[in-house]
Amino acid sequence: MEPVSGVLYSLYRGSPGYGDWVVASLAAAWPGIVGERLAGRCRPVRFRQAELVVEVQDRVWAEALRGVKPRLLEKLRGFTAGAVGDMSVVVAAGEGSRTGCVPGDAAS
Repeated sequence: MEPVSGVLYSLYRGSPGYGDWVVASLAAAWPGIVGERLAGRCRPVRFRQAELVVEVQDRVWAEALRGVKPRLLEKLRGFTAGAVGDMSVVVAAGEGSRTGCVPGDAAS
């Protein structure tokens, strides 16, 4: 039997507000998907044509997130019943490369 989340993603797919709905669903579950530590430093911001855009607070965390992209994509695909096909990472506007951030074991 398919999980309820998979049914919901199938039902909303193709609707005008689908991208916003995907982002809102992911944002609500974000700490459980990526872990508390990483969730405090990044967030889903856009979803369009199967690509999720994740905003991070600085370049150090952008690189950390790119490093765990395969594992994270697997989790995102599972949560969204395959709706997320790819992920890109952007640094928040006005942010640079802060020092003192140690990514550690993001998305483990």
